[in-house]
Amino acid sequence: MKITVQYSSLLLLIAFFICIGLFTRLGDVSLGQIFDSLNSSDDSTINVVIWSIRAPRVAVSLFVGASLGLSGALIQLSTRSTLGDPNIFGIGGGATIFLASVFAGVVTVGELGVFIGCIVSSVLIAVLLAVLVSSKDLSSIKLALMGIAVAAFTLAIGISIISYGRVFPTQVIGLVSGTFTRSNWQIFSYLFITFTLCIGITVIIARNFYPVMLGDVLARSIGVEAVRLRFIAMVLAGILAGSSVYAGGLINFVGLISPHLTRRLSGNNPMLLLTGSALIGSLITIFSDQIVRLIFMPVEIPAGMTTTIIGAPLMILLSMKIK
Repeated sequence: MKITVQYSSLLLLIAFFICIGLFTRLGDVSLGQIFDSLNSSDDSTINVVIWSIRAPRVAVSLFVGASLGLSGALIQLSTRSTLGDPNIFGIGGGATIFLASVFAGVVTVGELGVFIGCIVSSVLIAVLLAVLVSSKDLSSIKLALMGIAVAAFTLAIGISIISYGRVFPTQVIGLVSGTFTRSNWQIFSYLFITFTLCIGITVIIARNFYPVMLGDVLARSIGVEAVRLRFIAMVLAGILAGSSVYAGGLINFVGLISPHLTRRLSGNNPMLLLTGSALIGSLITIFSDQIVRLIFMPVEIPAGMTTTIIGAPLMILLSMKIK
C-alpha cells in the first residue's frame, strides 16, 4: 500500500510538470482560450506552440529520463556497482562520437541512420564493459574509475572531431551538456520504440537479478547464467543510452540518482527498482528541463547542467560510503 501511494505521488508530480511544460509562459492568454484553441483544428499560434514545440519536448524529456533511469538500474544490478550510470561509465560516449562525426560531416546518413548509429556505438562500449566485468574481479570503485576513464576518452574523441569539423558552438553545447530544444515527434517515435522494447525485455528478465545480486558463483549454482544475463542487461543499457544521447545529448547522473532514490521508496526488489528508476528518471529530467526553460528565460542553459548540479554531490557521498 505504501509503495502504491509513493508511485501514485510520482505520477502526479510527472503530470504536474507536464502541465507546466505545455501551458506556462504562453503570453497574455486565458485558460479558456487555451482550451478553445486545443479543441479546434485550426493552425492557431497556441495550437502550433503546444502541439509542435512544447508537447514533443515534454514527451522526449520524459522518455530520455526514463531511458537513463532504466539504463542506470540495469547497470547497477548487473555489475553490482552502486555507481553505475550509462554516461558516467562512458556508454553514452559511443553515441557522442557518432553524433560528433555526423555534425562534423565526417559521416553522412539520414535521421534513421543517425539513430541506429548512436545505438550501435553505445552498445559496443556496453558490451566491452560487460566483458571486463565478467572476466575480472572488479570492485565498484575500480569499475567506476574504468568507466569514468572510458567516458573521458570518448568525450575527448568527440570534441576533437567537432573541432576538426568547425561545428557551430550551439550544437557542441547541446551534445555535451544535454538539451531538448531540437525535440520533435520523429525523435520521440524512435525513442518510444526503443524504450518500449527494452522495458518489455527487462520485465521478462527482472526476476533473474535476485541471485546475480549475491554473486556470479551463487547465481550459477541455482541455474542462472550471470554472464549471459549481464550481457543482455548491458546491451539493453547501451540501447537506452544511445537513444537518449541521440534525443537529448549527454545528460549525466540521472542514471545514477534514479536507482538510489528508488531504493529509498521500494527497497531492492529488482522489478520495482527497474520500473521505479524509469519513473524517477522521467521526473528528474522533465523537472530539470522545465527549470532551465522557465527560470532563465529568454536565455536557456542546458538541462544536463541541472542534473549535474544535483547528481555530482550525490556521487561524492556515495563514493565516500563505499569501502
